[in-house]
Amino acid sequence: MMRIQRLWTVLWPVIVAGVVAGVEAQAQNAACYTLESLNGSYASLTMMGTDVGMALQAERLDGKGNLTRTGPFNQPVAGSAAGQRTVPTVTSEGTYKVNCDGSGTITRIVSRPDGSKAQAYDDFLITESFVSDGKLMAKRFVDVQQVPSVILPGGVFLTRVHTWRPDTPRTGCYTLESLKGSYGVVNYYGAALAMGIQAETLDGKGNLNRTGILNQPKAGSTTGERTVGTVTSAGTYTVNCDGTGTIARIVTRPDGSKAAAYDDFIITQAVAKDGRLTATEIADAQRDPSVILPDGIFLHRTHTLRESLLLPDTPPVQPPAQVQTVAVANPKNVTVISSSIQLDGTKSTSADGKALAYRWTIPAGSPQAAILQGTSATPTVQFSQGRTTYRFQLTVTDSAGKTSTDEAVVNYQGN
Repeated sequence: MMRIQRLWTVLWPVIVAGVVAGVEAQAQNAACYTLESLNGSYASLTMMGTDVGMALQAERLDGKGNLTRTGPFNQPVAGSAAGQRTVPTVTSEGTYKVNCDGSGTITRIVSRPDGSKAQAYDDFLITESFVSDGKLMAKRFVDVQQVPSVILPGGVFLTRVHTWRPDTPRTGCYTLESLKGSYGVVNYYGAALAMGIQAETLDGKGNLNRTGILNQPKAGSTTGERTVGTVTSAGTYTVNCDGTGTIARIVTRPDGSKAAAYDDFIITQAVAKDGRLTATEIADAQRDPSVILPDGIFLHRTHTLRESLLLPDTPPVQPPAQVQTVAVANPKNVTVISSSIQLDGTKSTSADGKALAYRWTIPAGSPQAAILQGTSATPTVQFSQGRTTYRFQLTVTDSAGKTSTDEAVVNYQGN
């Protein structure tokens, strides 16, 4: 019994220390969201009530708790019986706080279109994230405004989606070229009243074409019948540095008549490639009510890049040829009279682009010669067997352990 007690006395501090160390390790490994998790350029989409309107704003969070936001606020004109809309610019400046679990709060001062200001408060949650340099970074977060809209009357409820966009000094600004390729466009009419689905081409120079179907309720039907017609658009677009922009279009209705339409948009998702930013998703809101459906219906869209479809003038992308590690030993079949010569393996290539290891040897059957610095790319050899032909084998090894060999051949005719 005494032995057991003594053993327990010895082991207990060790057990306690192990438990404490484990708890501390778990605490250190528990990854928390922080202010730095929200850092960079975001596209902010504000949804107003039941599709009453939409704001498309470029937003910047500095990773230290400060934010700025500005962009068009597409809203109905108060009292309009025809569904007319107005699109003023609204800005917000404020601060944010982040909890370990990715929830947080935003406090903002909103500058209204008439220049007056109001305070607003939001609760948010990070819904998508990625890891960069060992830190959790918010790819997307959603918020709910604690108070009704401070711009629209009638106590309208507001929610938002904020999506991170690439933003580096190398990629710089969004341009016309950022919108290039084949996009799938989904048109949303009011509160799920109708939907258009269209294929769209943007040429990277400011021109667009779009065609597809519009599924809409049949006028006068009391049984919910629907009609499906083809609608096309042709027009131009402009792009601002922050990824916002405008579209001007001529819409051809199913009956062949035409109407002009104008949209504000923001690039909501993008990729950085070859030093340029390419839009993979765009959101737009039409400045005027639908030019096809009656009763002043509000209309907005999403445009999604379809990478598998190419523009007619875009050549197919060929898969890169497989790069291999190849040894190249020089010179080849050269005749010299000097008793020494420098070999050259610098033309050798590595599959992964990293440094090669060099080893020069005398192959079997070749006369012996002295190789100085035989593990360099350019060793010097000294001939010692008189006039004859010498062969030198180069073996290169890349960082993955792959090897390649080649031979240099020198015909020595000196004294």
